Amino acid sequence: MKQTILSLLCLALCQAAFFGGTGLAAPVTQVRVDITDSRGTTSRALLNKMAGSMQVVAEQLFNGRDAAAIAADREGYEHLLAEISDRVITGYQTNEVQLRIAETPDGTTAIAGFSVSPWGQVVQKTDVDLQFSGIDAKTSALLKHKLPGLEKQLRQTLEGASLDAADWAGSVVRAQVRNQVEAALPDFKAAVDLTTRGGNAVVQVIIYPVGALVRDVEYSMVSKSIPNILLMKVKYKYADQAKALRGLPLAYVQKNRTELEDLFLEELKAEKQVQRHHLTPGITIAPSPGGDAKVDITLESKEYRIWFEGYGDIGRDDHNLSGKAHLGKYIAPRDEIFGEVSVDLDNVDWMFDPGFAYHWNKATFSYMRRFPDDKSLYRAEYDFTPKWRFRVEHFGDTGDNEYAVRYRIHEFLSGEYVYSTDKSYFRIIGNL
Repeated sequence: MKQTILSLLCLALCQAAFFGGTGLAAPVTQVRVDITDSRGTTSRALLNKMAGSMQVVAEQLFNGRDAAAIAADREGYEHLLAEISDRVITGYQTNEVQLRIAETPDGTTAIAGFSVSPWGQVVQKTDVDLQFSGIDAKTSALLKHKLPGLEKQLRQTLEGASLDAADWAGSVVRAQVRNQVEAALPDFKAAVDLTTRGGNAVVQVIIYPVGALVRDVEYSMVSKSIPNILLMKVKYKYADQAKALRGLPLAYVQKNRTELEDLFLEELKAEKQVQRHHLTPGITIAPSPGGDAKVDITLESKEYRIWFEGYGDIGRDDHNLSGKAHLGKYIAPRDEIFGEVSVDLDNVDWMFDPGFAYHWNKATFSYMRRFPDDKSLYRAEYDFTPKWRFRVEHFGDTGDNEYAVRYRIHEFLSGEYVYSTDKSYFRIIGNL
């Protein structure tokens, strides 16, 4: 359409020089073009595109020219504008042009009104094929919800328009898509293709991510309140959902972390196992500049705390195989009463440690009374991160202290370096 306009401007200006007078007593300072469809089927978006094209022609014809001379040869100008319109606006015929001069607060205005109509078949139906390139199907559905009115807007724009206008109507459709994508999904771009089949229009929209993308996802699901082996089914299900973040722009994940976390939480709360065990889910999604994202899910109870651990110590000659079970009940949001049962597998010695624990943010302070030895134990633990923990334990009968740093490899295996008053060793911990 632009090439046609440029080629016709020279012709229009030559004819305007012939039609117009030489006086400039009241020059035109403003030009306005209005276009309507006599059938009423063409969308306002396409009519505005036509008006924009003819606006260029009309401004070249009338700006700065004598208003009286234009009014005197109004019919000649109307005929000229109709001829140009028929050539410029592909797919439409010009039924009528009305030209008038009006005085406005901004100056003398030339107003050109066009009545047009499609010259052949019109678009009966518009099929929109919206796809997200390189994005998981479930994530694509989430992104699609951020463009709720796009498909409707494209249908309203094209249906009722001339089929022969598809070439230049494509630029209108592309602008609509790109404007919506830039507003709703600034970390994505869109490629748009408009074709016609029979009496229908087909719009294919492919939206693709730009910038640094999530290449891999590090995922974990851990509970300190219940044996993790009971959550295996839920764990594998959400591992697949966490992988759906692959291919998303890192910037998008960072800006929409809260929304993504809330979506995970809603689904987790509805899980039967989560409801059965009265667990409260928590999640942290953390993208890294290197292209990876971490998804850490916790499932904790406000009512109880149960765990089982087995220990294998490297660097000790005796008492190097043992196990412990912890059964606790919260009597207040931070207060827990519990019992721990330990067994030393070297000589199968059993110990029972009832106690009280106070939980404060990432720290836990515990007091225990060991039976049958009848001695007191004091323990303090601090979780620096979901994977790193520092522990200090004091044995009241001997006065010995034990310090340990634990790293959780995954929910069923941890490693711990232990330093005590008389020895140090490395401990492998298996968690159920």
